[in-house]
Amino acid sequence: MGIFEDNIAALEKKYGYLAKKIKIIDIDNAGDRIRVEQASNGMEILRVLRDGRSWRLNSRWNPQIAAEVYAKRYTMRLYGIYFVFGFSDGRCVRELLKKCDDTNLLVVCEPDLEVFAAVCHHFAIHDLVEDKRVLLCFTDQKAEPDVVLKQLLGYTRIKLIDFYILPAYDVLYHNDCERFMDSVIEQIRNQTVIRATHLNFDRLMPQHMLFHMKNMISHGNLGQLKQALSGYNLREIPVIIVAAGPSLDKNIHFLKRAQRKAFIIAMDASIRTVVQAGVRPDLLCCVDPNCPERFFDGLDLQDIFWVCMQLSNPGILKKYAKHIFYYGHYCTEWNAMLGEELGYSFPDWSSTGSVSTEAFMLALYLGFRKLVLVGQDLAFTGGVSHTRGIEGALGDNDEYIRGRFIVEVEGINGELLETDFQMWYYKQWFEKVIRVNQGAIRVIDATEGGAKIEGAELQRLEEVIETECNETLDIYEIEKKLPQAFSPEKQQELMRKLRKTRKSVADFEELLEKTIAGQEKLQASLKDGRTTPQQTARLLREMSEQNDKVMKEPILELVSMYAQKEEYEMGDTIYTDENLDASGLVEKSLTLLKGYRRGSELLGEDIEEIIIKN
Repeated sequence: MGIFEDNIAALEKKYGYLAKKIKIIDIDNAGDRIRVEQASNGMEILRVLRDGRSWRLNSRWNPQIAAEVYAKRYTMRLYGIYFVFGFSDGRCVRELLKKCDDTNLLVVCEPDLEVFAAVCHHFAIHDLVEDKRVLLCFTDQKAEPDVVLKQLLGYTRIKLIDFYILPAYDVLYHNDCERFMDSVIEQIRNQTVIRATHLNFDRLMPQHMLFHMKNMISHGNLGQLKQALSGYNLREIPVIIVAAGPSLDKNIHFLKRAQRKAFIIAMDASIRTVVQAGVRPDLLCCVDPNCPERFFDGLDLQDIFWVCMQLSNPGILKKYAKHIFYYGHYCTEWNAMLGEELGYSFPDWSSTGSVSTEAFMLALYLGFRKLVLVGQDLAFTGGVSHTRGIEGALGDNDEYIRGRFIVEVEGINGELLETDFQMWYYKQWFEKVIRVNQGAIRVIDATEGGAKIEGAELQRLEEVIETECNETLDIYEIEKKLPQAFSPEKQQELMRKLRKTRKSVADFEELLEKTIAGQEKLQASLKDGRTTPQQTARLLREMSEQNDKVMKEPILELVSMYAQKEEYEMGDTIYTDENLDASGLVEKSLTLLKGYRRGSELLGEDIEEIIIKN
């Protein structure tokens, strides 16, 4: 086989979708823009023409030596993840790889698919494609870098991240480079927020999850609603997502005109204002684990369909929700079991952290493409935090605002408005989703106040209803006809399987006790100095194998929710403490294992109380 065939064969094994794209790219037609020429030493290099200028992606004198010099700049750390912007001819990546060990990962983002196609035709890169320490992604593929980043960047690895940019790429692909770096930074920020949330709610989150794993058995899920709506032209039906910003009081009285002509989603905090305006939303989105009952107190919500996920406040649902559509990730085994029983994947997407962004994502999941934001101020418009409908629910207005971390943003009229970090973060999220889906979705900001959301059209709600709500579709009537997701027999079967998790926890506790006992003996022998370096290395390998066995137990996914503190502390030290010796490693391992033991005990108690009792 030739160079191209070898490269394609390697791509097909690891990146099948990419191999198909490369095969259909006609590089002869790209010849005016991308060329291969010879350097002074006879090696081939790539040249890209752009804006009337010629850019070489490696040295015109000696590309190999240039690649070696480039790689010498950097020092690789154990477990380090290196985000490399640009692939070029592969030489720099190969030299960086020579400095890596098996704990490292190079995430290489190439912004120009035609450049990579030319590389496949002229340069032998199959070794790089096949290497397990190299992961390729392409900004041409829209959300692909984001998907890769979400899979890779857990909190424990944040301190191990570095950016490398190949020569010429920062100028030639400046905007792509900035977006890629912003994506990495966004994921770091996401993980920091997730960590704070996990530690803040502690045992509350897994308790909520267990409640919903049991409760969902007798309710519906969003997959049913998606199937029921699949026969309708949802692209022409607007979704009106009603948040609880202060500007909602300005135009809520128009919303009733949109009923049966739009899909109306209300947030938990906006529901009081919505209901008092005489509107029955098609869905009430409730995802806040600590949602105040004041939002719902005194309202009759029995006829409203709720949408909930694994963190939603169970106390609110028990008291106010009769009809629920579920979605979300509970644990891998449970979601897989649900999908097997349903015959389709249980609806799930990466949690965004905000009830408004969750509502936005579920609208896209259902198939809607025209999204209207109402009450989405994302700022303290007029010095007010929320709609009048929830006055007092969050305490004194001024005191609430003073307690936030304040930043300034541009308002829809060009003025500067105060907001907090959380709302600023969600503003960035909306802008990114609009940018990534440009041309595929239409977002209209009908808030009539608040922060400016780049990429969203500005319209008044009255105008939106007049011009966009032209077709009748009574989604509420469709929802009422949907049955429970599972038959009575299936419900009993799922409950039996759910109760079996108690036995899985007990078995896991036995494994932990044996593993902890063995590592405590190892710790004692290391402290006494009774082991040679060779024996220490062997014992540490055995410890690693024991820990791998623990980590592969499916029930750990639930147990670890009760041991977030230990896991995060491990991430803060284990990879980055250069002075950690063998005894220190064992001590850290034991701390984590004992955290899991405590987590197992708590999980067992909660399964007894929430799932098995009654």
